[in-house]
Amino acid sequence: KLPGRFGTGMTLEYEIMDNPKSRLPPKEWGRMVAVIAQGAAWQFKGWQQRYSNPAELFDRTYGYFIGMDGAPIPNELKGWNVKVGRINRDKRGMDSVTCSSFWNGLDEWMLIHKPEYLPRATRI
Repeated sequence: KLPGRFGTGMTLEYEIMDNPKSRLPPKEWGRMVAVIAQGAAWQFKGWQQRYSNPAELFDRTYGYFIGMDGAPIPNELKGWNVKVGRINRDKRGMDSVTCSSFWNGLDEWMLIHKPEYLPRATRI
């Protein structure tokens, strides 16, 4: 649970899973709100049809990629609607900035694209 999200003091619970193709029943795929991209389309092999194409997937979900400072962004990723966060090998104390960037970005995305999942006081 993530307490105090959206400034309401209410909690919002996200279910985090490593591999939705083996854990998510077909009728539940619409509940997916975010995907951490590894930077290659093969990551989505075997996913349900509407979710196996990265360009379509990231039109339906909040996409995020975490890369190392100084490392190039994978070419495949450049055509996807994915936000990029960076971590530094030598400044691991700054990982929290990337973590906050992910959660703040997801909050904003949810307000616009999936308000039906938010506590009632935050819907627009």
